[in-house]
Amino acid sequence: MMRKTFFCIFLTSNFCLLTSHANAQAGEWTWIKGDSTSYATGTFGTQGIPSANNNPPGFYEASEWKGKDGAFWFYGGWNGGEYNDVWRYNVQTNEWTWMKGNGSAGIYPEYGVKGVFDAANTPGSQQWCAASWVDTAGKFWLFGGSDGGTIHYNLLWQYDPSINEWAWMHGDTIGNSFGNYGTKGVPSSNNNPQSRWETTATWTDKENNLWLFGGMIGSSLNDLWRYNIATNEWTWMSGSNSPDQYGIYGTQGVADPANAPGARHVYAKWIDENENLWLFGGFGYSGNSFGELNDMWKYSIATNEWTWMSGTDQISDAGLSGAPCTLSADNRPSARYETRACWRDLKGNFWLYGGYSNSTEINDTWVYVPDSNAWALVSTSAFLGGFYGTQGVANSFTHPPAKMGALSWIDSLGNLWLSNGGFIGAAPQRNDLWKYVIDPNCPFIQVPQVNFSAADTTLCEKFCISFFDSSVNNPSSWLWLFPGGSPDFSTEQNPINICYDVPGVYDVTLITTNASGSDTLTFHNYITVYATPPFPSIIQVDYTLTSSPATSYQWQLNSADIPGATNQSYNVLQTGLYTVIVSDSNGCVNSASQYVLISGIDETFEGNFFIYPNPSNGKFVVEWLNGLMGEKLFIEVINTLGQTIFSYNENISSAGWKKEIDLSEVPDGVYFIELKTADSFMKKKIIVDN
Repeated sequence: MMRKTFFCIFLTSNFCLLTSHANAQAGEWTWIKGDSTSYATGTFGTQGIPSANNNPPGFYEASEWKGKDGAFWFYGGWNGGEYNDVWRYNVQTNEWTWMKGNGSAGIYPEYGVKGVFDAANTPGSQQWCAASWVDTAGKFWLFGGSDGGTIHYNLLWQYDPSINEWAWMHGDTIGNSFGNYGTKGVPSSNNNPQSRWETTATWTDKENNLWLFGGMIGSSLNDLWRYNIATNEWTWMSGSNSPDQYGIYGTQGVADPANAPGARHVYAKWIDENENLWLFGGFGYSGNSFGELNDMWKYSIATNEWTWMSGTDQISDAGLSGAPCTLSADNRPSARYETRACWRDLKGNFWLYGGYSNSTEINDTWVYVPDSNAWALVSTSAFLGGFYGTQGVANSFTHPPAKMGALSWIDSLGNLWLSNGGFIGAAPQRNDLWKYVIDPNCPFIQVPQVNFSAADTTLCEKFCISFFDSSVNNPSSWLWLFPGGSPDFSTEQNPINICYDVPGVYDVTLITTNASGSDTLTFHNYITVYATPPFPSIIQVDYTLTSSPATSYQWQLNSADIPGATNQSYNVLQTGLYTVIVSDSNGCVNSASQYVLISGIDETFEGNFFIYPNPSNGKFVVEWLNGLMGEKLFIEVINTLGQTIFSYNENISSAGWKKEIDLSEVPDGVYFIELKTADSFMKKKIIVDN
């Protein structure tokens, strides 16, 4: 019956192909980039330089991240060998960039100094699904994995995308470590998870802790770990420290301290709005058997308890799909593993794509609605090899191939992205990139469709920003929640002047309502507020002011910017209130001021040499009483920027010499007059004050 249903979808899609147009449509897949064939070798291009011609090779079981800038990143993977390359994809420009790595297989780790970033550091060639996270600060983390041979790791690495460097943070440099569990629930710097691979279940909570479940050590695990970034400590939270544990299911829908998912590897995972951790399926142990699973589990961080939510407690279950786009508590995907491709959409629903089931790769798309505890089949294709169509052109017939060990992320508009992975026993790797636009007309998709943006998502403390509603389906009311902001809520459609007084990272939530109901969207860690740099200090030496060090400077006179005065020091030109505005690397500013009084200057600087009057209105006399006969005298007047504004030279034929100089057209300020002969050099500060 399932095969017949899928074939009917294929026939319907074939008809839709004749009527669809080139723009991406809701409920359709679009082949965006990459090759439509297997064994893709890719085009690396120049490291660090994006290009429309760049494409990564097809990789199986690489590790992925989504940057705070919305770009997609991945590391390593297998393509005839294990690689150590970092790749970045820019959704806006549709360009890949080879960011880091050797571009070849079989690279050994370079550890460097623990906790210290270095351009030479690398985790080495990795595959078999090393665990990956993005923390609340936008840094990337990597744990475990395998070199493809017999060496497996429990190393924890951090990658900083802003400097493109790795740092080894925790774990053992000797592979195949048994780790150290310590005492359950007690953090310790000595704790370490065992070396493992096939560890897709990873979550980051709002407190910036990294969570890890299970994986493979040759056999399978069901231990749950928490890593505290601030203290650099692991805590064994739940599960067993022994492998190959059968699941303890309890009663479906009922949390219990005794409950525990069975040991497993390569599964789907999500985190919900309430910071509950979810996982689905994988290959491992049910209540009494070993094989492919389709059970759905929820873990409460608050209570440290597991709940069996959906699916069966048996292996190799065939699942039940029902009609496409029909939500039902009876529906469930078939038992499967290698379901790396999974998403949480902007409405909190969980999505998964494909995997490996019943000895073959699959290409179906499912959605799970936590509020209803129910599944719906969304799409599938009769062709496991997919149908690519024309790159960049969507229609209802195009569909990705069956995939296992693929990569996935969701963009800011709520579109689902799918990339790489293997097909037919993981042998032919693919580098194809796909986008899926969620169909809002499916009954389980809530309306109106809420969305919003901000004028900026990074600001300095004490500053304010505005927010803009971009929801569709004509909402009639709005409720904004701004934790950490002032005010901390608003019912305006487009609230302005939301101010943040304390540095930190903050969520923003918008709830919109129309006649059909309400919809909620939360962007976690959406607003980053940087601290104001400390007040600068100003040191005055003669008429030179010098600021304490900062990233950049702007000097002002009487609250007006002085053009070109952007160095750490400034030579004062006239009496007034001088202010230096300093900024740090985040663009945040602070300032300090100092009043400077320019007083009169002695008229002589050599026993027989005079300059008068000084200060003057620009007209002054330079006089030498005796001793210059037969000399050639050079005179220059220079401003504080080092520019010559007046020059004069004369062969002196008498013992005494006098000349009037007129600078009445130059701006008021401080200047320097230099007199040179073959045997002497003299310099004096003069003041022009009209």
